[in-house]
Amino acid sequence: MLLLERAFHGILLNYEDTGENFSRLTFFSKNGLVRCLLRKKHKLSGVSPPDLFDDVEVNLQLKNGQGVPFIKEHNIIKKRTKLALNHSTFEASGFLARFFITNGEHLLEPKNFFSILDNALTSLLDHGMPSTVLLKTLFLFAREEGLPVRESWLSGLKKEDLNNAHFIISRPVSESIHLKIEIIRLLESLCNWLRSDTELYC
Repeated sequence: MLLLERAFHGILLNYEDTGENFSRLTFFSKNGLVRCLLRKKHKLSGVSPPDLFDDVEVNLQLKNGQGVPFIKEHNIIKKRTKLALNHSTFEASGFLARFFITNGEHLLEPKNFFSILDNALTSLLDHGMPSTVLLKTLFLFAREEGLPVRESWLSGLKKEDLNNAHFIISRPVSESIHLKIEIIRLLESLCNWLRSDTELYC
């Protein structure tokens, strides 16, 4: 039996039980989406399983080069458990996880998208303001994907919305606190544009 190994650094976006002994984990890494199996610990162990949105270094093992790889060992680099302390922040994190899982399968430069996701989760931890973070993240994702988000969506906004959008996108998250209502309207507009004019699922 041939055992192949590889390592990656990723953010845990989903996990689900697949039976009595294993959980299936989905990470977004600098190499894109990675799905793998983690053996459940039935006895006390010094190594805790990763939580959602943790930054994790993972060593994978694949038998005979086929099937879903198994996690041989892992090391949690950064925990983000505080995202779950606020309902709105946790919902926004879940939205980002679903968005990256749904749209992250065939990205040409996943390393750049990893940075977008990492920065978004960090902003949610540091500042909250879920709608602002989501708006900026979706805009950056679409732009990095090569979609005409600036030329089509942004330029199609009314003057006041256009000015607000430019301000929100170009400034730190914390500086947009006075535009809560406008941000929600812009986020809905951007999501509608992504659904109707692109192949991204939002």
